Amino acid sequence: MKITITKIQAILISNILLVGLTACSSEPAPWTRPDESPWSEKHAAAEQSVDEEMVIVEEPIMVVEPEPYMIEEPVAVVAAVAVPEPEPVPLSAEEQIMSMDAGYAVQIFAGSTLASIDKFRAENELEDMLAVKTDRDGSVMYVLVSTHPDRASADADAALLQQRTGTKPWVRSILGLQKVVYQ
Repeated sequence: MKITITKIQAILISNILLVGLTACSSEPAPWTRPDESPWSEKHAAAEQSVDEEMVIVEEPIMVVEPEPYMIEEPVAVVAAVAVPEPEPVPLSAEEQIMSMDAGYAVQIFAGSTLASIDKFRAENELEDMLAVKTDRDGSVMYVLVSTHPDRASADADAALLQQRTGTKPWVRSILGLQKVVYQ
């Protein structure tokens, strides 16, 4: 027969419990006996002093609270209001150029200040062209450009601009312009 530590522990615990239970008295605790209560004399005196006309109610009394008054509140009327969608914020010229995937730009004028670009644009009535801020060898330059989806339309616009302004426009790819856009 093999005895393990677990079996020894179980036997030991059961023996301790058995000894503990046999040590307990078979009589109830003194405070549970009604005849030895310190309050028994007081209860007996109270019962004798009660008038015969008085009734002692041992049951709990239920208190019923009245229902609260219903106060009618004004009802809010909700009206549907058409909220106009916010107008989109226009993209800057640089953002417009950077958002293009392909195409061509016709560059008609370059200047070191935006004021010079605006003056040339007003003198030649070129309000629809974009003034793009670029980086030329570490210096900020502004160029006045129009954008086109293909080379043929860019070449045609360049010829018209040359006749109109007397300057020689430069047709360049959008990708080339994107490389020099000042970020």
